[in-house]
Amino acid sequence: MKKPYIPSHIAAIADDPQLDTLADMLRSALSAVREHLELDIAYMSEFVDDDTVFREVVAPKMTDMIADGNLGDGLQVGKSLPKMETYCHHIMEGLLPALITDTSEVEISRNLQVTQDLRIAAHVGIPIVLKDGTKFGMFCGISHTPKPGMNERDLRVMQMFANMVTEHLDSQMVAHQQSGRMRDRIDALVDQNDFEIAYQPILNIHEMRPVGYEALCRFTGTGRAPDVWFAEADDVGRLQELEMAVIRKALNPLSGLYPLKFISINASPETAISDEFRKHLMKQPLDRIVLEITEHAQVASYEDLMLALKPLRRRGMRLAVDDAGAGYSSMRHILKLRPDIIKLDMSITRDLDKHPSHCALVRAMVHFSNEMQGHVVAEGIETQVELETLRSLGVQKGQGYFLGRPKIGMDKANGFKPSLIA
Repeated sequence: MKKPYIPSHIAAIADDPQLDTLADMLRSALSAVREHLELDIAYMSEFVDDDTVFREVVAPKMTDMIADGNLGDGLQVGKSLPKMETYCHHIMEGLLPALITDTSEVEISRNLQVTQDLRIAAHVGIPIVLKDGTKFGMFCGISHTPKPGMNERDLRVMQMFANMVTEHLDSQMVAHQQSGRMRDRIDALVDQNDFEIAYQPILNIHEMRPVGYEALCRFTGTGRAPDVWFAEADDVGRLQELEMAVIRKALNPLSGLYPLKFISINASPETAISDEFRKHLMKQPLDRIVLEITEHAQVASYEDLMLALKPLRRRGMRLAVDDAGAGYSSMRHILKLRPDIIKLDMSITRDLDKHPSHCALVRAMVHFSNEMQGHVVAEGIETQVELETLRSLGVQKGQGYFLGRPKIGMDKANGFKPSLIA
């Protein structure tokens, strides 16, 4: 089949990177088709039960036509008509042709009430059928005057745009189904508490004694890293639910822990400002809880976060900025949130003795933290040399595999006995 001539300004729509949503692409496609075929109205419909719902309509003169009483309000976005009374249904079922240049010459279209109500003198419509066979709706155009010059070439142009819309709808449908499956997985995890909490000791690196533990989530048996689960939960709007389930489980052993030790938990800013977070933590011994905000977390409003955390911090909860030094965000978090604890990212700690610039940064962090009546915790300590270098730079606390690996359950973690000599 000979390919139709497609003007460049129309063909470019399919590849326009600015049209990054289905709605943007659909409006642009309908506008281009309406102008190219010199139609009065272009629209996309969806079949919903026994109705035809108009999902997008492009008709620059429609408002004036409705106001003048020359066109009913049926053809507006969100409006619907009984499916059996529309061109969409009749074309989809093969009862009307896709291209009607003069509706008065076709018996079915001539007798449809919608022909008079919407002043349809010519109509072109392409069925939108998804890959799974679903008859989704139609991609259509209307003229208020007969269009004897419209032909198969124009129909093929219409078909091209309908195909483009169908591809986007199929992609959206797949994404929707995937999101549904992800939500189900996260909901099952939360409902069944199907995860474990590992506790990694945080030591006073000068006295070599544990002063607290960081609670780390482990999804055993899934073969997926924790950050994958949390990213997935964030993608489908379940991050707060998952984080709160983890926090509740992580804090359970707190009452049986030696009074001078703390548990450090992780939470996103969205969870930290929630009522559920505040209410749960208000029931806990807050002077033994550290809240870590990661460098990677996006803070929509520092003012809102500070306000939400104020009553918790007033009762003793300490705030830590995690992954400090890993990027610009951590420095912004430190300046805006004024944390009690700055946790050095392992990328700074690793081979610290070999990088004078890293040593200078650590020294500056220690000085800054001391000025703010706080302290620094070094993460990712893996060698004796790193430990000794951190001590010499004034760092008081640290964690890492060299000092103690995370262990499932507080009973195992709390039995930690450092074998290193200070």
